[in-house]
Amino acid sequence: MRIIIPLVGTFGKAGGWRVISELANHWIDAGHEVVFFSHIKSEGPYFPTKAKTFYFDNSGKLFDSFNAIHPKNFLGPFGIRRTLRKILDNEKADVVLATHCLTAQPVKYSTIKAKKFYYVQAYEPEYYYKNDIKSRVYKQISINSYHLGLDIIVNAPMYLNYKDIKADKFVFPGVDFSIFKPEEKKKNGKIILGTIGRLEAYKGTSYVVDAFRLLRQELGEKVELHIAFGDESLKNEDGVVLIVPQGDRELAEYYNSLSMYICGGLVQLDAVHYPVIESMACKIPVITTGYLPSSDENSWKVPIKNTDAIKAKVYEILEDGVAANKKVERAFLDVQQFENKTVAEKMLNYFQD
Repeated sequence: MRIIIPLVGTFGKAGGWRVISELANHWIDAGHEVVFFSHIKSEGPYFPTKAKTFYFDNSGKLFDSFNAIHPKNFLGPFGIRRTLRKILDNEKADVVLATHCLTAQPVKYSTIKAKKFYYVQAYEPEYYYKNDIKSRVYKQISINSYHLGLDIIVNAPMYLNYKDIKADKFVFPGVDFSIFKPEEKKKNGKIILGTIGRLEAYKGTSYVVDAFRLLRQELGEKVELHIAFGDESLKNEDGVVLIVPQGDRELAEYYNSLSMYICGGLVQLDAVHYPVIESMACKIPVITTGYLPSSDENSWKVPIKNTDAIKAKVYEILEDGVAANKKVERAFLDVQQFENKTVAEKMLNYFQD
């Protein structure tokens, strides 16, 4: 099969881009051709991919490499959508896969003779929570994208019938267990807490930081908070260390350096959160407000927006190492269902059905 994946934005550092890159790699290993189309001003893939990427300029002309100094599209992502549709009209493929609300429309309305799918990795409208014009416009675009009639594949069972999303297919995001795996833990007498440091309100990072402040007051320099991809506004916080992993191997090293990982997310709690499954794959205790495959048997669950509960779970893990190890081992078994090759094959079966 020839599979086309059109893009509006860049190949960023977010976990969703890794999922798409890894899916493409496994489909190519299975003998299929995978092609990305991305705007010429976007950068190349952050996560390595074996797929060919064509970069298109504002007129739709294709190039083999990106050009960061190329003029922006006058209409921004809306102009890029229009160009993508024109490109798809002149392409041949067996499958075209939309992966974002902004690519759903050109996939739907292009005249290409191919099966058209839409891989939904989150309910996007909830992420456009601000009240400015841009957020309201994008929120409506994302809502509309679920009603275009594309064949929707979601990345967790919760989205099969979630608000505007109606689907009958799901494919988990994958984990590369050759990279995210347990390593020997260094013992330096420190209690190293970890979290991902994006500051969007729905990430709940502020509650993790508040819990750490309380722990720092009680435990002193014995406890530290290492924040991956943390915002610079946190760099002067007492006991906080900002970490910027370069690639997956350094990200796995980051997880393996932790005493425990804390996820404070506030929304879509039955979805998959990449740091949760990656930490579990590295056999790191996980405190979380939810997210698959967390349960009371494999993690320490807390209510949202509850600083005191996070603090209490940290002490619970520290005080009962035997119980903690039992949960960690159960989590390691439960996370095996996210193996990359397995999920890639499942999506291929949907394409070929």
